[in-house]
Order: sequence, then C-alpha cells, then structure tokens
Amino acid sequence: MSISSDGSQSFGINASPVTINSVVYICEGMSINHTATRADLNDSNGEPVGSTIIPGRREISGTLQLATNSTASNVRAQEMVLATSDSDVNGTYLITDCSATYSQGDYVKVAINGYQKIN
Repeated sequence: MSISSDGSQSFGINASPVTINSVVYICEGMSINHTATRADLNDSNGEPVGSTIIPGRREISGTLQLATNSTASNVRAQEMVLATSDSDVNGTYLITDCSATYSQGDYVKVAINGYQKIN
C-alpha cells in the first residue's frame, strides 16, 4: 500500500494544518520571523544619543504538503490562515512567493514565503 497525497499526514507541527483558499494543507516545516528596524537618534553634532526599535512585519516561510495531487501548487498571492495554540503567531498571512512543486515519495510539496497581513 502506497502513501497517498491527501493532506492527512500531520507530522507533529503545532501550526499544522493551515487553510489556503478553503483548502487544508499540512505544514511540514515553518519559520516565523518577527522583524524590526533600529532607528538611531543623533544630536546636532552627529553623536548618538539614543536608539529605538520599530516593529516590522511578521514574516513566514515553510513547506506545505498539498492537499491532493490536483491541488493548485501556485499559491502565490493567496491568503493563508494560521490558527495554533500560540496566539502570538495566529492570523492571516499573504503568500508572496512559492516554489515549483516537487515530489518526495508520494508526497507533493511546495515551499512558501510570506508576511502577516495587518489590515
């Protein structure tokens, strides 16, 4: 009996499954980056007097197992809903780019990158 690509094999990742365009995907790997920019404050002589951190976007990258062999692999510009037990990362993410799909055994996967939508 072979393994089928039905999106049912959750590999213990807390953020799995995710929903994209009403289709459930299993997240096989995920990295969430909380970005920020440092802003330096200088006096009139150009000497540093302080700095502050300006929060940036929450960025995401990962690998998804497609729900079925017929699921569209081009998920670029799609919204991904993440609902986990970690409320700090929950939300809607916009996928900015995705790789071509590839197969490893009978699992069909796609690599994604994106950021959390603010509004």
